[in-house]
Amino acid sequence: MNTTQRSESINSFFDSFVDSTTTLKQFVVRYEKALASRHEKERKEDFESRHKYRILRIGSKMEYHGALVYTKKVFTLFQDELVKSNQFIKEKISKNGSCYEYKVSSCFDSRDSFLVSMDLSSKVGTCKCNLFEFKGILCRHILAIFHLKNVVEIPSHFILKRWTKEANKGNVIFENTPSFEDDLEKSAAARCLHVCRLINQLSSFAEKSKEQYKVIVGDLDQIFKKVLTMEEDNISSEKPVDDLIHDAMESQQNQSNHIPLVNIGDPHISQTKGRKKSGHESQNNRFKSGLEIALANQTVKKRTCHSCGGYGHNKRTCKGKQNSTDIPT
Repeated sequence: MNTTQRSESINSFFDSFVDSTTTLKQFVVRYEKALASRHEKERKEDFESRHKYRILRIGSKMEYHGALVYTKKVFTLFQDELVKSNQFIKEKISKNGSCYEYKVSSCFDSRDSFLVSMDLSSKVGTCKCNLFEFKGILCRHILAIFHLKNVVEIPSHFILKRWTKEANKGNVIFENTPSFEDDLEKSAAARCLHVCRLINQLSSFAEKSKEQYKVIVGDLDQIFKKVLTMEEDNISSEKPVDDLIHDAMESQQNQSNHIPLVNIGDPHISQTKGRKKSGHESQNNRFKSGLEIALANQTVKKRTCHSCGGYGHNKRTCKGKQNSTDIPT
């Protein structure tokens, strides 16, 4: 079921960028726009998670610790579990040294009742609801035991890095990034993206210690001076505009002399599937019946007038007869 949900989610995401009439060339451009919008949304979520303040509903140390560690969306889920943990009754079932087993039951829902096993010395515990194993977030039942035993912070083994604010820091690996020689064959945008990834990786290292920061800044300063010198040399060695235009036209003329002329004809028309057309179709591509074909091929006989021998009228409506009756005898 999760695989189906993920597929439907991806389909709905790309529906706003591509459709059935999108060509292959348009698909490549719109696919890059879709990825760019995804990355932009992720960067916005990271900024809000790191710099926006969380609204605390309980005001406990456990809630404050969750606000410092988790991202904005994950903290909302954790906060809901923490608020609901105050609605449970804790009943001790067994004890073996520092290991306890409790039955945690809701005051409002009799079906919300699970067994919690907890080692108070190491703060390692499991719950039969398996919410942490499924989503990576502490369930209300374990949080109720933590509240009973005065545990004020989330244990480190219950905090997954993927749900923290620092999850995206240092996620770029140098071995997986393309080399500089490979980027030479790519576009300018690809080279710029490669450099941005490396700088982002260096910025995460610079936050860890002052020594790493000094090394990174010193090397970057030398690199900047070298690149600036190369840029000045390129500007001074550039040819005038008229010479560049003349060289381009001469190169184009030389290439045209060596390119053989090739006659490109119309593409081969493939045979369509289905019933072959036999010439009995109408203007709206509807097949005519046998009666319609017979009526179309039948020669229309023109009726003649018995009085004057003309066409298009009979003896009663004949104008020649009427004119003859008007003349007095």
